[in-house]
Amino acid sequence: MDIQSPGSRLSRAFTLIELIIAMAIIAVVLSVGVPGITSLAGNGRITSAVNSVVRHLHYARSEAVRRSRPVVLCPSLAGTGCDDSFHWEQGFMLFADNNADRIPDDGDSILRHFRPDESRTRILTSPGRKKITYQASGMSPGSTATFTICDPDGRAAPKAVILSNPGRPRLSDFRADGSPLACI
Repeated sequence: MDIQSPGSRLSRAFTLIELIIAMAIIAVVLSVGVPGITSLAGNGRITSAVNSVVRHLHYARSEAVRRSRPVVLCPSLAGTGCDDSFHWEQGFMLFADNNADRIPDDGDSILRHFRPDESRTRILTSPGRKKITYQASGMSPGSTATFTICDPDGRAAPKAVILSNPGRPRLSDFRADGSPLACI
C-alpha cells in the first residue's frame, strides 16, 4: 500500500510571481514585435501599389504598340472619364485614344479601370502630369513622370516609379533629380 503524506503532493499551479514574470515577458515581446509587423504591412502595401502602377504602365505601352494608336493612362474614380487630379490612389483607367485628344470619347475603347482594394496608400504624380500618353511607337514623349507611392501613416519608406520619355518605368527610392521623395 502506498501512503502519501499531505506535504509530498506535487503542486500543479502557477504562483503569482510566475504569472507576473510571464506577463512581463509577453509585454516585452509584443512591444518589440508589433511595430515590426505594422512596418511589414506598410511595406507590403507600398510594394503592391508599385507593382500595380508598373503593371499598368507596361500594359498601356504594349496596347499602344499592338493597336498602333495612342493609349492614355489617367486617374479615374468612376472609370468613365479622367479626373483632374495628381492623386491616383482612388483608381485609374486606360483607354485607346482613337482621335488623339487625350479625352475618353464615344469612339475610344476603355481598356481597363483599376480601383485598389484599399486606399491606405497614396499614389501621386509629379506636377503637370495628370495623364500619361503612350504613342503607337511605345514611347511616351512629354509624359515623363514620377509616381510617388507613400504610406500615409509613415510606417514604410516611400517609393518612386519614374517614367522616361522612351516609356520605360524604373523604380527608385529618390525622385528623378536625386532629391528625396515627399509625400504631400
